[in-house]
Amino acid sequence: MENNIKSNTTFWTEINNYKIQVPYYQRDYAQGRTDGGRIDNIREVFVEELYQAIRGEKKCHLGLVFGSYDIDNSTFIAVDGQQRLTTVFLLYWYVAWRENKLDDYHNLSTNFSWDTRSYSSQFVELLFKIKRKGKVVDDIKANCNYFSIWENDPTVKGMLTMLEEIEKQYPKDECGLCQKLFSDDSSIKYDILKLEKNSDGKTYLKMNSRGRSLTTFELFKSKFIDECKPIDEYKPSIANKFDDNWLTFMLEMSKDDNRKFADPDISYMNFINEYTYMILSLHSNDDSDKEYKHFIDAKMKDNLTDVPFISFEKYKPAFENINSFEKFFDWICPNYETIKSIDEELRFPDSKFFADEIIKSSNPHFSHRTKLFSLYKYAELTEYAPIDKELYKRWNRVFRNLVANSEIDGNNFGKICKTINQVANADIYLDLANEGKLNTFDKGQIEEEIAKAKQILNGEQRSDGKTWEEIIIEAEKYAFFKGAIRFLFTDGEGKVTEDSWKLFDNKWVNAKEYFNGDGVCQKYVEGCVLLRTLISYFSKWENFTAPFYVNSKENWRDYILLNKDLNAQVNRLLSNNIMCDFENFESDIDDARMRKTQDQLVKTTILDYLNGEWYYLEKNNVRLHIWHTNHSNDIYLGDNVHENEILVSLIDENRIGCGQRIKNTTFFRGENIKFQYNQHCFIYYSNNTVCLMNDNWEGKKLKNSQEPDTPENNYYFPVDKEENKDTFLTKLNGLIEEANVFCANCQTKQCEKSE
Repeated sequence: MENNIKSNTTFWTEINNYKIQVPYYQRDYAQGRTDGGRIDNIREVFVEELYQAIRGEKKCHLGLVFGSYDIDNSTFIAVDGQQRLTTVFLLYWYVAWRENKLDDYHNLSTNFSWDTRSYSSQFVELLFKIKRKGKVVDDIKANCNYFSIWENDPTVKGMLTMLEEIEKQYPKDECGLCQKLFSDDSSIKYDILKLEKNSDGKTYLKMNSRGRSLTTFELFKSKFIDECKPIDEYKPSIANKFDDNWLTFMLEMSKDDNRKFADPDISYMNFINEYTYMILSLHSNDDSDKEYKHFIDAKMKDNLTDVPFISFEKYKPAFENINSFEKFFDWICPNYETIKSIDEELRFPDSKFFADEIIKSSNPHFSHRTKLFSLYKYAELTEYAPIDKELYKRWNRVFRNLVANSEIDGNNFGKICKTINQVANADIYLDLANEGKLNTFDKGQIEEEIAKAKQILNGEQRSDGKTWEEIIIEAEKYAFFKGAIRFLFTDGEGKVTEDSWKLFDNKWVNAKEYFNGDGVCQKYVEGCVLLRTLISYFSKWENFTAPFYVNSKENWRDYILLNKDLNAQVNRLLSNNIMCDFENFESDIDDARMRKTQDQLVKTTILDYLNGEWYYLEKNNVRLHIWHTNHSNDIYLGDNVHENEILVSLIDENRIGCGQRIKNTTFFRGENIKFQYNQHCFIYYSNNTVCLMNDNWEGKKLKNSQEPDTPENNYYFPVDKEENKDTFLTKLNGLIEEANVFCANCQTKQCEKSE
C-alpha cells in the first residue's frame, strides 16, 4: 500500500497537474452543515488550523485522501476526502478573491468540479464570476446569475456557510496570503492513496463500508512511522508491529458480541486517541478536559467524512517518548488476557472491563480512563515484565477501590494521572504503608486503603484461617460496599486502632445480616427497623440532618455508613442487636425540640410512608423535605404535631375531609393543610391560624372584596395550644356563620357569589 501513497503534496500542486473531480456518487458537502454545536465547532477549528498553517505558525496535514485517476491520467477522482478537498478549494478561492487575484490562478477555476448535482457544479463555476464589493455571501447572492433555488441543494448551502466561516477568520491585519498559499511549498499538505485507474463507485462503497477510521488511522500510521522515531532503526520495527502483533491484537479487540471481526482500524484509532488524551492530560498545566477533548470526541464514528479533523501535529507531543508507547503496546498484547481475567475476578458486578470500554466504546467513563493510566503506570514500574499475578491483583484492587469511590471527570482527570504517576513502587501495599501520596482521590478512601494495606502487611494470624487480605477482599465485594468498608474497622470516632480491628469480625457478621446487594435486607426494611434503630442513637442535630430517610443502598452507603457525622452511630449499629421495642423507647437527649423529633422518627411509623423518596431533615423548621423539590410534600415534625392531632381525630370521625394526611399517622404533607368542613373550604396555616377559603381554595373569602387581603379582612381564628376538638369545631362554625351574616348585609359581587 505504501508504494501507492503520494506523501506531503499540496492542493496547488495537484490542481496544476490534474483536474480534481468529486464524483456523482458522493454525498453532499457536509462540513458546511450547521447544528449550533459540535459541527459548528469542528468547522471553526478546522478553518483556524488552515489559517495558522498559511501564516507559518504550524504545519497542517489534512490526512489521507483516497482516489483514482482516469484512463489518460488527467483527472483525479476523489473517492474519500472530498469534504476536506472542498474546504481547501473554498479557502484557495476566497483568499484569491479577497486579494483580487482570481485571474492569476486559472487552474483553480477550471480544474475543480463537483459532479454530484447540476446546482453544485453551476455554483462552483459562478464563484469565478463574482466581483468583490462587500461580504462574500452577499456578493455571491447579488450576482444576476445566482439563483436562490440553489440553496435547496445541501452542498451549495454548505459551501456558503463555509465561506462565511473562512471570511470570519480571515486575518484583518495582513494580506499577501496568496503568495504563501499558491505554492508547492504550502504548509497545508495531505497524502494521496492512489487506487487502480478508473476505480468507480463500487470501490468507494467497498472501502467506505469499513468506516471512517480507516482514513484517520492510515494517516496516523503513515505519519507516526515517518516522524515519531528516536533513531532510524525504529521505523521498520514499528511499521512491522502495526501490521503484525499489534494488528493481531486489534483484530481480536474488534470482535463484536457475536465474535465476528470488525474493522481493526477503529480499535487502533480509539486506543491511540485515548492514549494521546491520557498522556497529554498527564503533562498538561491545564487540568480541564477542554484542551484535549477533541481526541476523545473523534472516537468510533461510522461515517468517513464525519470524524473531526485533528492535525497530526497535535498528536506528536504525546509521542515524544516513542519508547514508552511502543513498550506499553508490546506489553499489553501478550498480557491482555491475564489483565482481563484478574479484572473479572476483582471488579464490582455493575462494572465493565476498562480496556474493552476504552477501545470499543465511543464514550467510556473517566473511571475506565483512570484504570488505563494506572495500568500504564504499573507496566512502567515493572519495566514491562510479564505480569506477576499477585502483584497486579493488589495494584488492580487498590485502584479499583480508589476509582469507585472518587469523583473523576474531565476537570480533574489530569490531576488524577499526575497523582498515579507519583507512585514509586509496583507493590502498592508497600507504597501505601509508607504513606504514598494519592491525595487527588477521595481522602476517606485513601486513608482506608492505607489502613487496609498496613493490616494486610502486618501478617497477623486470624482464628478462622483466612488472611486479612482474603477477608478484606470478601467484604469489599459484598453487597453495595464497592471497596469502601472502613465502617467495619474504625471506632466511634472514625479512627483506626489495634482495638478497632478487633471489632471487625462482629461488625462483619452483622453487616452481612443487615445488608444485601439490593440494600437493606427485607426483614429490616419492614417497619424501617434498621433505620429507626440507627436514629435511636442520634444525639445532636448534625446526626439528624446527615442522612436521607430512605432505605436505598445509595443512601445507606454514601450518607450513613461512610458519613463522618455518623461514625459513632454506625459503630453502635453494627456492634449491637437491632431494637425490637420501639414503643417504649426513651430518648435521653436534653434538647426538648430534638428529643421530640427523635421520638417521632423512632416511635411512630412515619418512615414507612415516605414511599422511597429521598427525604432529609431540615433543622430550622424540623421538617422532612424531598431532595431537589419544592416544599409541597414537606412533612413537619416537632412542635407542629399537637395541632395536627386535632385534625387527625376529626378525620377519623369523618367530620372533616383532608387529602394531605399520611395514612395511619398524625402527620400531614405540606406546610399548610387544606380541609373541608360542612361543605366549606379551610386552610390550617403553619402560623397556627385557620382561615375560611372560597370554593376549591381559590383564594381567601374576604369580608369585602374591595379591601386588601389583611387579617382584619379575613375570616380566621388563631389556634390555641390548649385547643380541643369541640372548641375547634365551634370556631369553624363561628367563621361560617360570620361569613353568612356578613354576606347577607353586603352587596359586593364576591359576597353575592358566595351567598
